[in-house]
Amino acid sequence: MNILIIEDEYSLADAVAETLKNENFNVCIKTNGEDGEDEALTDNYDLILLDVMLPQKNGFDILKSLKKKKIKTPVIMLTAKSELDDKLNGLEHGADDYITKPFSMRELLARVKAVLKRTNNIENTDILEFADLSLDLKSAKLRCGSSEIQISGKELELLEQLLINKKQIISRDTLLDRIWGYESDAEYNNIEVYVTFIRRKLKLIGSNVNIKAVRGLGYKLEEKNDK
Repeated sequence: MNILIIEDEYSLADAVAETLKNENFNVCIKTNGEDGEDEALTDNYDLILLDVMLPQKNGFDILKSLKKKKIKTPVIMLTAKSELDDKLNGLEHGADDYITKPFSMRELLARVKAVLKRTNNIENTDILEFADLSLDLKSAKLRCGSSEIQISGKELELLEQLLINKKQIISRDTLLDRIWGYESDAEYNNIEVYVTFIRRKLKLIGSNVNIKAVRGLGYKLEEKNDK
């Protein structure tokens, strides 16, 4: 499950991200309104945690933009303000929930899980499939027909991201953020190494799926017989 955090308080964003990662969510952080809006409009997320007071563009304007573009990703608003008018403003513009700072991580997790269940985005996420390929996230087994192989660590996380996005191109920067974490010193060649490992495993189990590197953009899954 992918969660986007749009929050300009670095320490808070990192703390929230760490809490969510411990619950097996994939997390991307953006710290200003314009970058956050651009990322949210990719429509690659199951939930967005959106701060109200942001540099460049505030959370209410981002929310309006998402609704205008018909992005249906559920949104939980985060704010230091507790006034009723602010809460109503967010809900009236389509927010699914609202949490006021300071909040406990336990409360945040409860809100996140409640919204995901309510929007039916938390069900049936243990098995990811594409073409002849199946990845069981609980057992960490990669299957093709009767063949299977164990996959773990960064290989598992990388393949999970590719399967979630299926035929869409996912950028290297996005992969670095979601797998190695915000402000990590990991580089693009880290991704290339693990892509090579996964390709070997796909070959071992006889899958017709390939990881295609799209020059200057990122990676995507494809069937070998795709034109």
